[in-house]
Amino acid sequence: MRSRSRSRSRSRLRLRLSSFVILLLLANFLFANDKLISLYANRMKAEEAGLKDKLVLIDMTLADHYLSVSDFKTARIFLENSIVNAQEPMLTDRKLDLYRLDIIEGEMGRAESGLINIYYYTKDIDQRSRTSLLLGILNALKGDYENSREFLIQSLKIKELWTPEFEISIDSLLQDSKKRKNIETAKWLSTFFPGTGQIYAQNAKGAIGAIGIAAFWGGWFVYDIVQQDYYSAALVLLWPWQRYHRGNIQNAGHSVETYNALIEDGINRVLLEYLSEK
Repeated sequence: MRSRSRSRSRSRLRLRLSSFVILLLLANFLFANDKLISLYANRMKAEEAGLKDKLVLIDMTLADHYLSVSDFKTARIFLENSIVNAQEPMLTDRKLDLYRLDIIEGEMGRAESGLINIYYYTKDIDQRSRTSLLLGILNALKGDYENSREFLIQSLKIKELWTPEFEISIDSLLQDSKKRKNIETAKWLSTFFPGTGQIYAQNAKGAIGAIGIAAFWGGWFVYDIVQQDYYSAALVLLWPWQRYHRGNIQNAGHSVETYNALIEDGINRVLLEYLSEK
């Protein structure tokens, strides 16, 4: 009887806890929606009254909200609206927010052209420093760590916050970039010695497969030559050997791309974590 009463009390406790969590989530949802509705209402009033400064602030708040929930399309709409109504120096700040969104969405070319323009023409120290930081992050995501290093260091030098310790930290974070492999080297290795390009890229499975296929068709070709079946040997050389040999070369290049991507992902993750703490 006691065990039954205990199990019932536990079930009731779990039910109460579940109900409390559901109510808490519902309250948060309703509060967030109520805040959002209020922002839209205030935006309409500001637009009707022609209050451009207030409109820009509301658009930025809405953009931040949609960025936080990864709704980048809607966030872009409000960022672009804020640019239309903003004036300097707020206008450049809004452009920087838009270029940051471009980086998040992978639009590197569009972000880079806009950021470089601001970097060389703005006279505002804070804006130039922020632009340099964004260019540093952008170049890191592109795998150009030399330029990334220069822009990241410059972002602190502009505001006179640079320290030797920061430069040492950046160099230690980016040192793994030297471990990246060269795609052309891998392809040339596999051209003359099938499988060596995959070994160079540390792709053991790919190397075993390339060596096995090359040994199979190479052995067939040699066997036909020994048997003086030159017609069959020519067919092996002209079709399967060329086909699989080209595939082996392409696979070597792909192996290097995969290897480099893993290194760059690791560097960028640690670098962004480090910069977020600064």
